[in-house]
Amino acid sequence: MPPGQGDQCVYCQLIENPQQLMLVGETDSFYAWLEVQPRAKGHTQIVPKKHKGSVMDFSPKEYDEAMSLVREVIVKAKKGLGADGASVTMNIDEPGGQMLDHAYISVIPRFEEDENAGTPTGAIFQHREDLQDKLEELKNSMEDIDVDFGEPVEPHPDSQKFKQGEASGESKEHETEPEENSKNEREDEVEVEPEHDGKSFEWK
Repeated sequence: MPPGQGDQCVYCQLIENPQQLMLVGETDSFYAWLEVQPRAKGHTQIVPKKHKGSVMDFSPKEYDEAMSLVREVIVKAKKGLGADGASVTMNIDEPGGQMLDHAYISVIPRFEEDENAGTPTGAIFQHREDLQDKLEELKNSMEDIDVDFGEPVEPHPDSQKFKQGEASGESKEHETEPEENSKNEREDEVEVEPEHDGKSFEWK
C-alpha cells in the first residue's frame, strides 16, 4: 500500500466511512465537510476522495472541480450562515503549513463581528524590504520555468503567450483573406428571390 494511504492517512480513514462526515457539498472527485476542530463557524475542508498527497498532484480538471466546490461552499456559507466573506487557503507541503499528508483546501467563512475581521490570512508574513530590490531577479527565475501539468491549458486572452500566439498567426490569417473575400463577393452577386412575396407573417 502506498505511503500515506489506508491506516496511515486520517482523511483516507474518514473517506472509507463517508456517513460519519458532516458533508455540506460533494462532486464526483471531492467531498466538502465541516472541520471537526473549526477555526470559524462553517470552517470547511475540500478533500479529494482518492488519496492525493498535495494540491500539486491535482490534474487541471480536478483543480477546476475543486475550485467549483470551493465557490459552492462560500455561497452556502454566505447565504446559509450569514458570512460576510471567506478566506481560502491551500497549504502546500510541510514548510507551507500542510498538516496532513492528504491534500485539502480550507474554506474559512469570515464575519464582520469577529475580532479578526478584515485581517487577511497572509498577515502572518511581515513585509520584506530586503526583497524589493530583487524583484526583477526573482521574476526572471520564476518566469523562465516551463510548467507541464500533463494536459493542455489555454493561455488567458490577456496573457503575453496568447498575444504572441495571435501575432504569429496573423500571417496565416492574411493568406486566407483573398479567398474568403472572393467567396463573399461571389455570394453578394447571387440574387435571392424573396420567399414571402410581400406577405407579412406573425409569430403565434
